[in-house]
Amino acid sequence: MAFWSALLARPAKPPPEARPSLTLFFLLSGAFLLTLVPHVIQFPLWLSVTIIAAMICRSFLEAYRLPLPSTTFSGILAIILLALIYVQFGTVRGREAGTAFTAGLLAIKFYELRRPRDVSLIIFSCFFVVMSALLYSQVLELFIYCLIMMWVLIALLLRVQMGDAAQDRLLLLLRVSGIIFLQAVPLTLLLFFCFPRYHGTLGLPLDESTLGFSDTVEPGSIAELALNDDKAMYVQFISGNIPLPESMYWRALVLWDYQDGAWKEGDHHNPTRPENTASFNPATDVEQVITIEPNNQRWLFALDAPITRPINKAESLSWAQLDGDDVIQLNYGKLDHLARYDVTSSTLRMPEKLSAQERRMATALPRAKDDNIDPQVQALADQLHEGLTDGQDRDYVYAVIRYLRHSGFTYTITPGEQGPGPKWLAQFLFESKKGFCEHFASAFAVLMRAEHVPARVVVGYLGAEYNPFDNSYVVTQAHAHAWDEVWLPAAPGDEQGSWVRFDPTALIAAADMAQASHNNARPGENADMQVIARDPGFLERYLPEWAKDGLKEFHLRRDEVESNWDNVVLSYDSESQSRLAQALGMGEKAQLGLLAICLLAVVACLVVFQKWMERKPAMSPVEKLYAAFCRIMARRGIPRATWEGPLAYTERVAEVFPDDKRAIQRVGSIVAYARYGPAALDANAVENLKSLLVVLSASQAASSSRERRENSLPK
Repeated sequence: MAFWSALLARPAKPPPEARPSLTLFFLLSGAFLLTLVPHVIQFPLWLSVTIIAAMICRSFLEAYRLPLPSTTFSGILAIILLALIYVQFGTVRGREAGTAFTAGLLAIKFYELRRPRDVSLIIFSCFFVVMSALLYSQVLELFIYCLIMMWVLIALLLRVQMGDAAQDRLLLLLRVSGIIFLQAVPLTLLLFFCFPRYHGTLGLPLDESTLGFSDTVEPGSIAELALNDDKAMYVQFISGNIPLPESMYWRALVLWDYQDGAWKEGDHHNPTRPENTASFNPATDVEQVITIEPNNQRWLFALDAPITRPINKAESLSWAQLDGDDVIQLNYGKLDHLARYDVTSSTLRMPEKLSAQERRMATALPRAKDDNIDPQVQALADQLHEGLTDGQDRDYVYAVIRYLRHSGFTYTITPGEQGPGPKWLAQFLFESKKGFCEHFASAFAVLMRAEHVPARVVVGYLGAEYNPFDNSYVVTQAHAHAWDEVWLPAAPGDEQGSWVRFDPTALIAAADMAQASHNNARPGENADMQVIARDPGFLERYLPEWAKDGLKEFHLRRDEVESNWDNVVLSYDSESQSRLAQALGMGEKAQLGLLAICLLAVVACLVVFQKWMERKPAMSPVEKLYAAFCRIMARRGIPRATWEGPLAYTERVAEVFPDDKRAIQRVGSIVAYARYGPAALDANAVENLKSLLVVLSASQAASSSRERRENSLPK
């Protein structure tokens, strides 16, 4: 019973002065909700709705100054919230669960808002919540938003520390908060550039959901990315012949295994490929610097096909490797942070021998009863291969391409419903004849293998958007693409050969793309297949050309700024710091020199802060006149004790000089009112105090002269 009494009891209403003012409460509530804006996308819908509803109810309680619920009730709400977070995320640790739980606890904390300490606790917690948004993304706009919210929160903290007075206007506090920010900028920049960089990653468990395509390609797996304009990476070419954007194939994964209508990597063993140690060939080799966004995947990208392993100056030499399929993969972990690396690719592939295991895997098709190739598909392959011998693989490739191109197939991101498992292939080839790149690449590879021609599927990105403002190429998730590679011998009967790229989508959809380009793109523009395939949006359909040009330039300028932000700030690593130290002439012990600079700067700031705290505030005119009065009285033999206030001291002086009692007491009253009065002094108070001091000085001078004459007379 005691438990339920504590829960349901109506706590005594605190005195009005104990709770924050309505102005501070609503400013604090608004700031709290604004700190949650960057998290709306990550939070589950029920949590966002619950927090808003809770804040509306709390605002109602505060507006009418109703009693707040007991702390036991708040504790039960916190336990329920913890259980819901565990059900939603399966854990209470990590980035998503931690930020969601903290936001919910802050909403509950508003129901315990009774003292200034509670206000300060909410403000400091809001600092954590808003900055935790940078764990999800580090784009420049979000960083600026976080700074603005920190500026506002510091202003609210100032209001709490200054007594939550009505005259503490928000604009005035924002000005003071801005000054504090500006004072912190020099030390912040110094610590950012000079404090030694940490090698490795922190132990915070982050979300492991993958971004972009996965290691499984099936109908719809790439088409669903066609409308996703999130940036995947941006590339700057250092040297070599730069290919046209529409012919940039960014290689990621090679898929060997076809089972149940989907392509996967399979159990193929990919030995590490020895690096090309030959000198750079400007005719065939291309050097790139790639800055890739975190995607929680283990593979990296390079222009097809890479010939060197990537070099990431912020990581060790064993960070990633180039395997036998010309695929770059991380040696450990997944890509959960922004990374920048150099890699070299070549358009020339050296002949090599196809091993028996590779030939077996590159021609394998499922033969199980419930997972096999439809007889119609095999009959089609036999029909296209009719009249060709085993040494005419290239002719068979062109026969398949001609069939797909001239048989009414349509390239689209909305092919409609597909059959389950392996049944989709026959439906695509003989019924719907509509598909995206994964449909055409999968069908092409199966038709190749049906006639024992080695083939495999490659996934990555196709195309890029050139940004002339920073001379870079931006690749988005919408550029995700799948194509094929077919093993062709160097000559009929030759054991040496190479994997040759064939993109049936580019060939099949040429006519459709030309018509779509005519409708959606302006003359002289190169449009990617993925961009052409989707329907024009509202802006593309109705905006005038000058507005489209301005909007496009705005996006390119923004990409330029974000690219510089990534290069200067997010990509600032230990290697960049070492280059900075060497530029400053610190030699081999650069890290120690930078650390010494940071320590000296911190010590200097502490000394300045201590001196500033110990400084004596400037004396007001009243205090200056009162100090002059105290000096006069001290010369008359009545010094002021350190503990005496103006009223006590002037009262003691008045007893010694009864003739000037009224004037002396008036001096004490003016000074006491200036120090402790509820309102500002009258404009004439300083002049009155001056007049009193003049009168007292004259009286004291006359009294002193009279005493000297009396002392000089003979007794």
